Amino acid sequence: MTDVLQLAAWCGVFAVGIAGCVLVRALGLAATYVRDLLHVGAAIWILGWPHWEGPALPVALVAAVAQGTAALPLLARRDGIPAMIVKSVTNGDETWTGLVHYTSMYALFTALGLLVDPFPAAAGLVALSLGDGIGGAVGRSFGRHHYQVRGAKRKSIEGSLAVLIAATVGAALVAYLFGREVDALSLVVLGCVAALAEALAPRSTDNLLIPIAVWLVATLVI
Repeated sequence: MTDVLQLAAWCGVFAVGIAGCVLVRALGLAATYVRDLLHVGAAIWILGWPHWEGPALPVALVAAVAQGTAALPLLARRDGIPAMIVKSVTNGDETWTGLVHYTSMYALFTALGLLVDPFPAAAGLVALSLGDGIGGAVGRSFGRHHYQVRGAKRKSIEGSLAVLIAATVGAALVAYLFGREVDALSLVVLGCVAALAEALAPRSTDNLLIPIAVWLVATLVI
């Protein structure tokens, strides 16, 4: 498949994903869980990295998504589809800024992954998507033992463990995807880095700090 056809296919995937978020929100799913679905589902983008013929189109596509995400609240003032999208994933606890950070990290690490080294960049993104997405859902649904670092959001031990496990599994999956030999201890280290970054991140910065922290450790240490 040529890059142009892949570009068209991925645009379709993005459209279906956003439409799905709007639909499940309209059916009554809480915005915070819709956001978790979006978090986790975005990781599918990484599966397509090995199939691009060159980096130009995928890097441009995800950069456009990041820019569109930043601009969407302005368009949402007129209601219509932009307003439906914004309302489907935001509430009093979750703001649009987090999604701007999220898509910006995808833009940055897609470029790093396709132009420099795929494994550290992909490890950072799956820590963000799977670790933070699954960890948040687990913490809200099953968290019973809570703690809070000054300046950060209230967390649960159960949620933090879910971040660790999901980020570890995600790192193992991308190591396999990109043919990188990484020992089990190193994978667990990346999971621990993701969990610590998520727990210690000042409010509204976890979507920035998680992928950056994991990428740095994967690049400099592993």
